[in-house]
Amino acid sequence: MIKERWPIKKQLVWAFALVMGISIVLTLLTWAAGISFLFSNQWLQPANYYESRIPDIQHTLQEQAKQQIKWIDTANQGKLEQLLPPEGITYQVVDTHGSRRYGTIQEQIVENETDLLSRLNSKTITDSTLGLGGLVTLISPLSGDHGMYSGALVLQYRLETSPSPSISPVWTNTFLVLMLASPFVYIAAATWFVAGRVGRNVNRPIQDLILASKRIKEQDLDFILDNHAPNELGLLSASFEDMRKELKSALTREWKLQQERSELMGAISHDFRTPMTVIQGHVELLKDSPAHAVHTAESMSNHLDVIDHNVKRINRLIQDMTVAAGTDFDYFPLCREPVNPSSFWEMKQREIGFLCSSQRVHLKFKLVDRRADSYPPLQLDVQRVGQVLDNLVANSLRYVPPQGEIRLHVDIQDIHIMQVTVCDTGPGFTEADLPHLFDQFYHGHQGQTGLGLFTAKRIVEKHGGTIDASNLPEGGACISFTLDTAG
Repeated sequence: MIKERWPIKKQLVWAFALVMGISIVLTLLTWAAGISFLFSNQWLQPANYYESRIPDIQHTLQEQAKQQIKWIDTANQGKLEQLLPPEGITYQVVDTHGSRRYGTIQEQIVENETDLLSRLNSKTITDSTLGLGGLVTLISPLSGDHGMYSGALVLQYRLETSPSPSISPVWTNTFLVLMLASPFVYIAAATWFVAGRVGRNVNRPIQDLILASKRIKEQDLDFILDNHAPNELGLLSASFEDMRKELKSALTREWKLQQERSELMGAISHDFRTPMTVIQGHVELLKDSPAHAVHTAESMSNHLDVIDHNVKRINRLIQDMTVAAGTDFDYFPLCREPVNPSSFWEMKQREIGFLCSSQRVHLKFKLVDRRADSYPPLQLDVQRVGQVLDNLVANSLRYVPPQGEIRLHVDIQDIHIMQVTVCDTGPGFTEADLPHLFDQFYHGHQGQTGLGLFTAKRIVEKHGGTIDASNLPEGGACISFTLDTAG
């Protein structure tokens, strides 16, 4: 039978062969049964039907001639026609000279006496097709008085199958038409049957493609087209499946891009608070300080440096928001620059010290630089590193009690590595929180983490470093991170 995995061309060729084969077999069976019925019920007469009756007719003529019946006389025409079949055989009676006396054959069959004598007891066949059938002309002698030769009887009939005179021609012709039409009926029926099979083979993958297109229209890409047939429809399904995968991949990338953009916007909003708090604090300090302290040049410079640094941080965050709103999005892009570690950490000490003093928390700061004096400056994104420190200190200040302590230790090991550790005397992290501190939007059992530590981890990783969190044996939280400072 036709298989679904075959190429469509092969399926159609086999379908045509099946249709013709089924039609031919059924037609032959129908014709065999029909012909058998026609002959067994004498609806049709065989080709030799009339020829088989000739001996009986000749014998009857001879017997009645013995009874002094002169067949040459026209008066006996009625008796002769009673011996002959009413249809199928035509006749002509001729005298000894070959002249026509009477009969259903109007044209002259015998030319003269010589022709008649030469053709007596002969049978000629004309109008045959490929040596089959044809018109048979049979000339038999007729006896007269005392058995003397008195003329001849010319009989003509055809060697072909013919309808029986006893059956209505309408029924016979109708039956023959149905037999002749049977091949077309079988072709139509076989075509309907085989086409249904081929249609099912083609319809299933097409319906799968239609359903897949509807699901794609509804943005449902969580399905698989599994038609792997090695034919045209299988190749079409495979191409459609590749398109679905690429579309799903593109939509997933777009979704992740939007998610990262949303994460960055949340992180930026979170990080806005620290520089704004620092700026606001220094502005209020300058406004509330006595007049002689405000006009001290060194104090004024320190306050302005801190304000300038945080204003730059705010500008950088605004730039990040612009990047996040665009289409070409690189999460936390870095802008490394040469940094003098002493100046940088001195400024960060003042910023963090101000934040700690505002909450009555003590800051212990230590900087260890193990490099030689000839080493070049560090390559850091100052704003990003400051963002990490601010997030870590902000988390510590949230839980360190008044008169508590925050310890900031910086160890510049060589030109490549700088390690920063921030520890406090707060309650520390719970054991359940430690594995998830740097997960996005994880707030922990005490709500001590969220976007801050997640953002810090991403920035540290962008610098080629790592970050870890732990609890101190004596109590308190401790977070340490390393940065690749070689750029």
